[in-house]
Amino acid sequence: MSNLDKEIIIRRLAIVKYLYNLGVQQSMQVDIVAGFSILSFHDCAEMFLLLVAENKGMKAEEGFMNYWNKIPELTLKESMRVLKDRRVNIKHKGLFPSKSDIEISRITMADFLTQNTKIQFGLDFSSVSISSLISYNKVKEYIDVAEEYLVKNDFYNCLVNAKIAFMELLASYDYCKRGKYHINSIVNVGSEIGNEYQKLIGHDEKFGERWFRDVSETTNRIREILKITALGIDYRKYAFFEYITPETNVYWNNSGHEYHSIPKEYYENRFNLRVSDCHFCINFVIDSALKLQEFDYDINNLIK
Repeated sequence: MSNLDKEIIIRRLAIVKYLYNLGVQQSMQVDIVAGFSILSFHDCAEMFLLLVAENKGMKAEEGFMNYWNKIPELTLKESMRVLKDRRVNIKHKGLFPSKSDIEISRITMADFLTQNTKIQFGLDFSSVSISSLISYNKVKEYIDVAEEYLVKNDFYNCLVNAKIAFMELLASYDYCKRGKYHINSIVNVGSEIGNEYQKLIGHDEKFGERWFRDVSETTNRIREILKITALGIDYRKYAFFEYITPETNVYWNNSGHEYHSIPKEYYENRFNLRVSDCHFCINFVIDSALKLQEFDYDINNLIK
């Protein structure tokens, strides 16, 4: 019999899955960084085991392996013991696992969560969405749609919705950073440079039109980079995200706004789409949303 509300269980599982995804991302890095994925996997397992115990009305166990003694239906006991030993080697002995050990740990963690989520909660771990951790409703909605398209192997529409989700994220964060009579958000870096210079020199390259255009485009790009990094978003990941997702523009009308992306056929002719890229883009938006949620505010609450 479950002691916890189903919504609480799903939200806690979303946190577990977030930790698991962090571990997977770390495991794909260079050897030393990849070794730290063991710590993330172990933290993920501990949080999952604590959730199982709470759901059964039990107290948390002091020893990691004691959970298997108190909850005999838990699977993969010996494999998880090996994971624990690898963590001890890293934290207390400075011994890092080999690449093959890391890959085995990643597979073990996936099997453990898949098997025991079904046994303990009657849920499919793969269907647990981390989007439940996002507080921006529109962002969450688009991420949910992106994940639905990914299940259908419709990579194009998955990436389109991930792109729109990120655009909505920045717009949502900006919206409450503007005063009543201001257009620009206080987190913007200066003002965007337009093409007003053409009123002075026209389109003639002899008068430096190309130079002014290049300076304007470069300055606007620098503004974008500064804003992304200032918000705490990983620019290296952002650059890849922007490159791999379909170009999308927002258009405003009387009823609100709508998004238009480049045609599917044109996009698919340019890119060799992969499942891993879709997972990356979805996780990037979720990571960015959680980062912005760490410190959010509405300046209108401060204005008389």
